[in-house]
Amino acid sequence: MYSDMNSSGAFPKQAGAVLIVGLIMVLLMTIIGLAAIRGSGMQELMAGNMRDRNLAFQAAEAGLRAGERVVHPSVVTLPAFDGTAGLHPDLNVPGEIPPARWAASDWIIAGNSVVTTGLAPQSSSQPRYAIEKIEVSAVEAAGADGSGIDIGSLDSFTAPEVFRINSRGVGGTTDADVVLQSFYKR
Repeated sequence: MYSDMNSSGAFPKQAGAVLIVGLIMVLLMTIIGLAAIRGSGMQELMAGNMRDRNLAFQAAEAGLRAGERVVHPSVVTLPAFDGTAGLHPDLNVPGEIPPARWAASDWIIAGNSVVTTGLAPQSSSQPRYAIEKIEVSAVEAAGADGSGIDIGSLDSFTAPEVFRINSRGVGGTTDADVVLQSFYKR
């Protein structure tokens, strides 16, 4: 019969190396588990931010489309571009990037922009748009269209109406804010 006891009847001395190795393995597994939890939490935050920005982009895009409907060729008589109701005359300042004038606080001033309704139900606020009528001369328009710019062709050429439409959309939270701009020619 086999026994772990030595001849004096006591167990032999054990060094406990297996216990130390086991504790180190548990510690390593705990560190790996905590890192995985932290990484998945960060990915969840990033996905939420991306969703919020996507909502803001879609809201701004819906605002652009609403603004384009105001100046669509099917609209026979355009409203006055006098700086009220989100309709502005040419605000072009040489050397300035146009969206820079539209700071977040400027969008909420009465008359600067038009608030759309029902276009972005998941956004924290509805998209807004503002339209600027850009003054284009017949010579600039003819040259840009590839037409001839001699005297004879300018007599029969009518300059198109050009509009700059600025739109601001907000996501599910107010942290996501997207401003889009399009040019519309009719």
